[in-house]
Amino acid sequence: MLMVFVMMKTYYSKSKRYTTIASSIDLIAMAKDGKFAAKNGEDKSAHAVNGVAASAVGKTLSTLIIAIRNTVDIGLKTISDALVTVTQEDKSADSTTPTDVTASGQ
Repeated sequence: MLMVFVMMKTYYSKSKRYTTIASSIDLIAMAKDGKFAAKNGEDKSAHAVNGVAASAVGKTLSTLIIAIRNTVDIGLKTISDALVTVTQEDKSADSTTPTDVTASGQ
């Protein structure tokens, strides 16, 4: 028997929105020859079970993709902010050091 669950919890605070995703796939089915079990001789129920399984997997993967994208976006924003700070520090160092003094060594 295969059991899986899809769970998504969203927490809100005053200033930020935090999303915590605990994800697994909710499929309760008995596997038989690599297929999900359904009543014998009923093709419709087999298609229904397979459809539910495919839908659960698709929704879970979509949720995970969104979570990964959000995490990458946060990381890229942090890198961008750090680069802006470094660039501004370089510009301020250039403006405080006259080029005459550094070129002549005095």
